[in-house]
This record gives sequence, structure tokens and C-alpha cells, in this order.
Amino acid sequence: MTSTSYKAEQSSSKGFILAIVAICLLGAGAVAFIATSGAGSEDPDAVEQVATVEVDGEILPQMVDGGGLTTAANDPAVGMTAPRLVGTDFEGNEVVIEADGRPKVVYFLAHWCPHCQDEAPRVQSLIDSGAKPENLDIYAVSTSVDAGRGNYPPLRWLESINWSSPVMRDTVDSNALINYGAGGFPYVVYLDGDNTVVARSAGELAEEAIAQSWLLTAAATQ
Repeated sequence: MTSTSYKAEQSSSKGFILAIVAICLLGAGAVAFIATSGAGSEDPDAVEQVATVEVDGEILPQMVDGGGLTTAANDPAVGMTAPRLVGTDFEGNEVVIEADGRPKVVYFLAHWCPHCQDEAPRVQSLIDSGAKPENLDIYAVSTSVDAGRGNYPPLRWLESINWSSPVMRDTVDSNALINYGAGGFPYVVYLDGDNTVVARSAGELAEEAIAQSWLLTAAATQ
């Protein structure tokens, strides 16, 4: 009886353990399914807002805040070659800012900056209206990201204004911004096809001034 009783209890215990294992496996499968189905989610809150950036080249002098475009007379960075930047956009695609033969304008934007919030839609409006020269490329670098400040995350903000140009995510410590001279926001660096600095600006520009700055930059590589 003892032996039989023991076997019955052993069988019962074994069945209980198998049931628990089955439940755990089902639970793990459900978690795996949720993780897998969420991996391709486009929820801006689930996307990493910062990423690594490779920098190759000499750091630009820090820009002293001022109005309008700088010139060689008041900006030591004008005439210097800006560093090559290699980073990624919010989808993980590679974004490269380098000497590729095309002039370009690089907008360093902080999601929490009210001046960036005003200027970025102006830039996009000018692009939509056809004001951007055909030989000119425009980039944005999402920088100085701070989850504790307003208008976060930057991906949601840029999507809300239908930003159409390539965006590079800066590092958590704003490495791209610092290597490009870190002026006040919005901070803009204008480059010719050799990645040479044509001018810089810090702070908001009116639409007319933005359009003129694009023409000036485009004309630097002809």
C-alpha cells in the first residue's frame, strides 16, 4: 500500500509539475509573441531617440551667438572643413554628412527649443513650396535630447511637422553638435560640396533669410 500510495502521489505530483511547466511555456510564448510583434512598432515613444555618431575631422570653433549669417570676417570656422559625420536616423538607416560634391545645410535642432519649434516648420514650408535649390541637400541633427523637457520625443515632433529631409540622431552627450561648433538653437552650418564651412547661424531666421541662405550655399559649389 505504501508503495502503491507513493506511486500514486508521485504520479499526481508529476502531473502537477508538467501542468505548471506547460503554463510557463505558454506564458513565455505569449511574451515572445508580444516582444516580436512589438519589435517593428512605429510608436515614437518606443524608438531610441539618441544613437552613436562617428566623427572624423577637426572640431569647429564654438560659435558666438549672433544674428544672421556669419562670414570669414567674424567667424573663424568659415573656410574650415567640417568633420565627417556618420550616424543613423530613427529607423536605424545610415545617414552620412560628408564631402560628397553637393552643398548642404545642416540644422541642429533641439525638441525643447521654442525657436527650433518655430523655424523647423518654416524650413519645411520652403521645401514644400519648391524654394530649395535642386543641387542643395538639407539635413537635420536631432540633438540635446532630454526626456524631462517639453515636446519629447523629437521623432514625434518632426513627424508632426512632416519633416522630409534626412535626420541624424545625435549621441546622448551631443557629440555631433559639439564637433560642429555648438551655437545657440536653432544652430545651422552651411557647407559647400567639399564640406567646407560657407557660413553659420544661430537663432531663428525669417523665411526670406532662410531662402537666401540656401541660395548662397548652393552658389558656393558651382
